[in-house]
Amino acid sequence: MRLKEQVAIVTGAARGMGQEFCLALAREGAKIVAADLLACDETIAKVQEIGGECYEITCNIAQTASTQELADKTLRQFGRIDILVNNAAMIASLKLTPFEQITEEEWDQVMAVNVKGMWLCCKAVVPIMRQQGKGKIINISSDTIWVGTPMLLHYVSSKGAIFAFTRSLARELSGTNINVNAITPGFSQTDATKNLADPATMEFIQNLSLNMQIVKRPEKPADLAGAVLFLASADSDFITGQTLNVNGGATHY
Repeated sequence: MRLKEQVAIVTGAARGMGQEFCLALAREGAKIVAADLLACDETIAKVQEIGGECYEITCNIAQTASTQELADKTLRQFGRIDILVNNAAMIASLKLTPFEQITEEEWDQVMAVNVKGMWLCCKAVVPIMRQQGKGKIINISSDTIWVGTPMLLHYVSSKGAIFAFTRSLARELSGTNINVNAITPGFSQTDATKNLADPATMEFIQNLSLNMQIVKRPEKPADLAGAVLFLASADSDFITGQTLNVNGGATHY
């Protein structure tokens, strides 16, 4: 087991990719902290089914007090923090919308969760990782930043910020033995994305993505698990500030 006795925080852990990341990390021996505003009962049950340990913490990553509480509770429960997977993002409530029709309130909400939330989570855990002398931070971006996906300007902009955030934070943490990397998944139809548009439009988007891919099958959340495990493990100790494109070859970077 590559992650035995390590402690991993996964934000947005209640469903979809976050749940898959929890399961993958647990299979490699990590103790899981499932952080979400939604209930993580299903994630906890699935982790326990495979013999893993999972602790739930309700967290609003857009609030400083909540992210600090996440770090504090994790320390009290497990005594350390080795891995942070910044997966939580605002997407489920969004609709495909022309940029000039996006409300200022929605723009601010997307940025608060998708960018500010990642920053706050890092602020909360990095001091602990510094003290331990090692840590892995994995930020989940999106291949929409390479495609320039229309009708989701706020979401795509927020995911582009994650790309820049990853590079800059990795440089800032030089010499700390804390690795910061990102993953850009392709389109995966999950509970969080299925309501972006009507069923016919969503089928069109799925087919468009499939046509772009070299690997000719729809992407699933589980397809990201291997990349997360690699970046969380000692196998990637000499890799930092990088963005790994995991989308079946749909785009090249």
